[in-house]
Amino acid sequence: MTDSTTPRRSFLARVATSAAVVGAAPALAAIGCAPTSASSSTPTTPPTGDELDTWFASMKAPYKVLYDCVQASGGPDGIIFARNFMKFSGDKLGTKDADMNVVVSFRHFATPYGYTDAMWAKYPQFAELLKVQDPTTKKPAARNIPLHDDVEGEAGANLPALAARGVQFTVCGAATEFIAKILAGKTGDPKAIETELAANLIPNARMVPAGVVGVQRAQKAGFAYTFAG
Repeated sequence: MTDSTTPRRSFLARVATSAAVVGAAPALAAIGCAPTSASSSTPTTPPTGDELDTWFASMKAPYKVLYDCVQASGGPDGIIFARNFMKFSGDKLGTKDADMNVVVSFRHFATPYGYTDAMWAKYPQFAELLKVQDPTTKKPAARNIPLHDDVEGEAGANLPALAARGVQFTVCGAATEFIAKILAGKTGDPKAIETELAANLIPNARMVPAGVVGVQRAQKAGFAYTFAG
């Protein structure tokens, strides 16, 4: 999810208009946390590194970049951007895959691109909400298309090909929690669905507390930031 009010309102609006499809209860209000101010006479102590800091810090290649996928169209764009970065740096500048650490972040509307085919088949709401059509069936996608097909027909612009080259993926935990509540509706178990989604991530993916947290930690670790859409 983004911290911007406008994108979140857009997200809630789409959920509301898709209520008949998802069988959802009214969308939950955004969960925020008001900042606290420290006393001017008391110096703040920098927090110690946690497991997310450790993970990003373990990536020590000279060229590091994170592609931030927020909207439905941003998922495929982030995939092809990552592929282009690796391909053309290698073709034109002679870099190797080992010279690069690439992370593709799936958050907000793009979050379902981080789930496996099984989740897309079980929850057709993903395709309805994201307006994703399967190019083979011409129907709402019941599979995670980039797990199978190249984006825009460009060789290597797919999730398995990127994973094979060492690309890592992050999936927004806050969005996953929100989506689980929508899928659960009034009678389902949102925690069980959230656990199920978290257990069915694409290869080389990890859940982060929130997509924006992952973005900030990546930048802290020296990753260049690119907004994919």
